[in-house]
Amino acid sequence: MAIKFEDWQDVKVAFEVARLGTLTAAAEELNVHHSTVLRRINNLEKNLNARLFHRHARGYKVTEIGTKLFATAQTIHSSLEQLHNDIVAADSTLRGSLLLTTVSGFMDILGDVCEQFQALHPQVQLEVILEQKRLRLDHGQAHIAVRAGPRPDEGDYIAQHLAQLSSGLYANKRYINKYGMPKLLSDLQQHNFVSGVAGFNARVPYFAWADEHIPASQIKLRVSETAEATRAIIKGLGIGGLQHDVAAQYADLVPILHNELHWPTDIWLVTHHLVHRTAKVQAFAELLKTHFSKLTANQ
Repeated sequence: MAIKFEDWQDVKVAFEVARLGTLTAAAEELNVHHSTVLRRINNLEKNLNARLFHRHARGYKVTEIGTKLFATAQTIHSSLEQLHNDIVAADSTLRGSLLLTTVSGFMDILGDVCEQFQALHPQVQLEVILEQKRLRLDHGQAHIAVRAGPRPDEGDYIAQHLAQLSSGLYANKRYINKYGMPKLLSDLQQHNFVSGVAGFNARVPYFAWADEHIPASQIKLRVSETAEATRAIIKGLGIGGLQHDVAAQYADLVPILHNELHWPTDIWLVTHHLVHRTAKVQAFAELLKTHFSKLTANQ
């Protein structure tokens, strides 16, 4: 029966354990949680139906079968390192295209960064891919990702914390003039809301809260894009959640129960280690870090 590798990332993680000798050292090297390393080793051994390590109190020792597998992994690792060096050498100038992926609602936040980058580096064609699904950086679908939520834990990715942004409830002044300003949480029972479609809400803190606390009959509009939720709130279709710095860009929006309801969200800059140090990626990353540090300072 042919051996089937369900996930090559499992091999990468197991190789680091073989190279460094402990789960903890491998987790630190890969910048992931200890439990992630253990899970991937267990997955690999299960898929191969073979034991790759002897577990000892002092660490992990490779078995005979593991030695054969990791010899091949070492060859792959060396080839990738050489590819990395070739990419850096070929991409040491600020030319060509740079692919950035994020969700649609983030363009209100990232617009200034994109404008600065284009002004500073006119020979780079910046392409922004707005997708709710996560594109694979290791497949070249994008060079940089700006993600919200828990820390990304893919082994070959480099995740840098940019900021923790906060969101709250907002409504258009026209809506408030028509339906009144909620003064208490109980007042929300008399209002209309904008939220997300099924399967999308878990990734957006406000949408998850609305699903739990607001009756379905009060959610008058559901959208599949955060940018569309923003537009709906601006149009006065209901109360909805917005990042505070996004809401501040619209003079007709007013906060609702600002002290009672707010949701923090961690924002991450994610790159693949093979292109992390290229000139284009580093140039855009530095602008991102500066921009988010200013946003955090102004919160």
